[in-house]
Amino acid sequence: MALAVDPSVSNMGYVATALDPQLRAKPEYLPKSGAVDAATIRVDPLGRVTAVLATTPQGQGHQTVVSQIVADELGLTPEDVTVVDEMDTYTRFWSISSGTYSSRFGSVGTSAAALAARKLKAKLIEYAAHLMERPAAELVFRDGAVRARVGPGPSYSVKDLAGRAHWNTQSLPEGMEPGLQATAVFGFTGSDAVDENDCVNSSNTYGFIAEVMAVEVDPETAAIKILRYASVHDAGTIINPMIAEGQIYGGALHGLGGALFEELQYDDDGQCLTGSFMDYLVPTASEAPVIDIAHVVSPSPLTPLGSKGLGESSSMTVPAAIANAVSDALGPLGVRITELPMSPTRLWELIERAKQARGVPRP
Repeated sequence: MALAVDPSVSNMGYVATALDPQLRAKPEYLPKSGAVDAATIRVDPLGRVTAVLATTPQGQGHQTVVSQIVADELGLTPEDVTVVDEMDTYTRFWSISSGTYSSRFGSVGTSAAALAARKLKAKLIEYAAHLMERPAAELVFRDGAVRARVGPGPSYSVKDLAGRAHWNTQSLPEGMEPGLQATAVFGFTGSDAVDENDCVNSSNTYGFIAEVMAVEVDPETAAIKILRYASVHDAGTIINPMIAEGQIYGGALHGLGGALFEELQYDDDGQCLTGSFMDYLVPTASEAPVIDIAHVVSPSPLTPLGSKGLGESSSMTVPAAIANAVSDALGPLGVRITELPMSPTRLWELIERAKQARGVPRP
């Protein structure tokens, strides 16, 4: 078994812990803090919805997740939403904490997208209220259109409102800015700088992981076989279950690589012996175990959707879980795992030394 706290969305204030406290105490020192991200949602004259992000993915599924969030907020389908995830510091909002790292997109990136969609939705409702000549409080955004909360009456779809707003700006209510777009910059209010006691909250959301693994070890060959592997995560609100499962599997395989295969080896002259994938072993699909995945959902009170991070997830717990399981399996022989990776050669040598110490003759 292995348990872990899964911190995400780094507070940039933590980098200042590397500085001398006397330096940070000087009047001219600029404190460092924050964790922000931005998103813009716009509707063109044809009613097409585009979400523009300020972060670039490396395979985490930003486009899928954001199209889902925006579609849910505007009563559309994900296919109706185009997501632009290209990052250009000349054309996009960015800050010191911008980027895709520290499992931050699931918390701060999604929050910016949700808030931008809600701001745009509020503007569409206000515009429709002006066209209907009734208070905005009597209207609701439902099924992709603004309509009366109760009773009959006209409704205006996103496409209809977009056409009117772009082709006839005089139809907008007085004081409303032309164009149908909204930008939101989301930041964590508790992302503070290092205090006078040299303490800082290094992350902004915290998930939790509990994993249990059962293994079988062949005492003759030291081969490890995973019999069952259960992984339970609390990542807050799960926005896309399929992507969440993919993150967990990916993290687990990284953890298995470090626990069983991956090792940088050098000879006595300092020459690297594992400089290619011929010698540096990594797990492949054939080594991937079946994982029983479950979620305990305790939404974060700090994010609009209640989501937390999930990116690194099981990569932290798998090495501990499988090392503990192997230690338990070989406990009767007196073997205790204190070093990774548990390569067959290294594990076989541990087993043989334990047998010799107990006076067990070699076959």
